[in-house]
Amino acid sequence: MADRTLMFTDDQATPARVEMLLDLARSMQSRKFDSSTIQQLLQPTGLPGLTKGSNQYRIVLNAAKELDLVKEQDDAMIRPTRQRDSRSAHRAVLDAIDDKVLRSDEVEPWFALFYAFLLGRDEMAALGPAAGTHWENRFERELFGGTRQNNRFNESKYRGLRRWFRYSGLGWHDGEECFHPNPYQRLERQLPAIFNKVRDLSIDLFMDRLSELCPELDGGHIFLRANRDWDVSARTVSLGLSHALVDLHLDGAIELNCPLDSDGWSIAKAAPPYDGKNLKSDRVASVRMRSAGGARTNG
Repeated sequence: MADRTLMFTDDQATPARVEMLLDLARSMQSRKFDSSTIQQLLQPTGLPGLTKGSNQYRIVLNAAKELDLVKEQDDAMIRPTRQRDSRSAHRAVLDAIDDKVLRSDEVEPWFALFYAFLLGRDEMAALGPAAGTHWENRFERELFGGTRQNNRFNESKYRGLRRWFRYSGLGWHDGEECFHPNPYQRLERQLPAIFNKVRDLSIDLFMDRLSELCPELDGGHIFLRANRDWDVSARTVSLGLSHALVDLHLDGAIELNCPLDSDGWSIAKAAPPYDGKNLKSDRVASVRMRSAGGARTNG
């Protein structure tokens, strides 16, 4: 199990630095590339703000290890976990987030759980110390009854998670740096697995598969841990997921079938634009897979 005293969303382990480390490991597979080399490249002497206790390079290295992107060999060389990998570093990190962080709390105990907490409450997350303290207190009070947790969720982790949420395609930041949950890209990456070579799914089967593959989203086991009062019988999609579904429909990645007489899952929170063709109501009866290449980037 990963050392939870140093989670990869803390401190200087930014997505860009993790990508950079993976690119370096790939380009130096036939050369010396150990922790001292990484320190020279990522934390060179003379870098502004360095102190004797600075360990930015090690934080980034630990993050890449926790995500199983690189490994340390017996000879102390740092090598990519996958020797032949045609994916970009960006895609490799996203796949690692999907597989190791959003489906489990083994690597990062608060990432998926706090996102599910926000998503299920239809709320956004603002920037600044006051906002961090607010969410720290609410998270601990509403999920754990105020009982203090080991390596507790705090304002520092809150800042790191906001950064990684956006990178992972789980939402966007507005002009005032408020984070709005919208798992557009996360869902788009999982569409092939959700449909599994089938073109059409009833909304119930779609939601079942979505909750299994994306457990931090509506109905998933992580979502249910964060939202114990969530009522599946209400058949109401969260605000963030509703927006993601409507946006994917409008961008041509999926087709939502919402007939007038539908008693399916409601996406009313996203105020879908009725078009008289597919979006005749705000209740989804079925979903069709249309395109895997129509997704846009969350800003």
